Amino acid sequence: MNNTFENPFAPRKYGELVQVTDRVYLFRNIVNSSVILGDNGVAVIDTQVNQMMGKRLLTAIRSITDKPILYAINTHYHWDHTNGNTIFQQEGATVIARELTKDFMVNRAPRQEAFLRSRGFTLGDPPFLPHQTFIHETELDLGNQHLHLVHLGKAETDDATAIRIPAEGCIVSGDTVMTGSFPIFGQPVMNEGLMANHDWINTIKELQTFSPEHVLPGHGPLAHDAEIDLLLKIEAYFITEVRKRVEQDMPLSDVLNDMESNMPDWISEIAEVWGTPRYAILRVYRGLIDDPEPGWQHFKPSAIPTADIEQLHKRTKELEDFDTYRETAEEVAEGDDLGLAIAIMKCATEKFSNLPQAWTEYADTLIQASRSVSSVLEKGDFFSEAKYAMNTALEIDPDYAPAHLLYGYNHILSSFRNGDDPNPGVESIYKALVSGLEGTKLAQAYFSIGLAHRTNGYENLARDAFQQAINTDPAFMPAQFAMMT
Repeated sequence: MNNTFENPFAPRKYGELVQVTDRVYLFRNIVNSSVILGDNGVAVIDTQVNQMMGKRLLTAIRSITDKPILYAINTHYHWDHTNGNTIFQQEGATVIARELTKDFMVNRAPRQEAFLRSRGFTLGDPPFLPHQTFIHETELDLGNQHLHLVHLGKAETDDATAIRIPAEGCIVSGDTVMTGSFPIFGQPVMNEGLMANHDWINTIKELQTFSPEHVLPGHGPLAHDAEIDLLLKIEAYFITEVRKRVEQDMPLSDVLNDMESNMPDWISEIAEVWGTPRYAILRVYRGLIDDPEPGWQHFKPSAIPTADIEQLHKRTKELEDFDTYRETAEEVAEGDDLGLAIAIMKCATEKFSNLPQAWTEYADTLIQASRSVSSVLEKGDFFSEAKYAMNTALEIDPDYAPAHLLYGYNHILSSFRNGDDPNPGVESIYKALVSGLEGTKLAQAYFSIGLAHRTNGYENLARDAFQQAINTDPAFMPAQFAMMT
């Protein structure tokens, strides 16, 4: 049994540069980047999830070479692969992608970004658009290092580009190949990805015809035959099983219930980070039906658990003031009935609709409950509703400190985990401080500022802020953990 304690607030390493061959590196993060060295310079493939991570990628590159960065290549249009373009453009790199990718960055990305922002993601400014485009394939020379950029077929996106590096026996696949966790088979608000046909499978098989020694995936560790075979097996399973049920005229609810209750162990055992088996079912199902609305998000069942109506009535019928609602919700949450706890707090917002505390506590209950799901996108169901609740609290009272604190703390915590910019969260923390905090909430504000400093790499300032939190409330354990480094 492993009893090792993993400190959740210890300093983090954002990204790791893994050497694949003498002149090829994989920068591992929540999204991967690839670094290719030539005699004359460097190519970066996919520029990271945000500009801060783009800067960290640049720092990692400078730890292995001082050669100029000649190209920044986007394998597809998704924000998590293009948001660092600006950083490398500023370094003098030519940003290059397929013509279709540039078109999608203008015409598809806004819909995707609007959806993600509604789920609590902070995306920053739109990515820098490619300087140079190609239609189907092109070649680049880094100096005794040739890159062959080619569209092998549709995959997670319709514009997918693979980069062959013949001298190194490598292919950079982008999100055509994903490893290490359950794949995400297409954005929830777009008609692309695993669309109930074999396009993606055929693209992977086309990639395999080059017999690469290493495939550098868009997410996860290096891919070899076993990882690629597993991806093909997953895709074939969901296409076959969903199609079979749709052809039996099963409604979506029955398709989900039947497949999820009979999911084979080899799928259930795969870790979930972004994608989930439910998302795979919905993606394939969407490809088999006619619907005017792009994507499948609009008919996805919410991940927020529901309450038994009789239990809800029983628990709330005699409650009078807000504090009794809050205390009752806390009690049932401790008993792991998160759906009932959320429902009780939602009732509180209906009964005390002009009370900012009710909306803020409802938001906090949702955020706490989001920990019950593993997928980042499933958590978005909770975050979207929580964001609405926090905004409502601040509409009622723009100076309501606990709402500013809750928003700031959660933004900074997310930034700390993902290596993103914490400063918008810091602004909310300062608004909370100006409006007035004391006790544990004041300690939480100081701790949040410390975590923002730690995210930005200012460790001395971070420790000063953590100490302020401890001085304010010695029992505030997150600050105690943060100082254990």
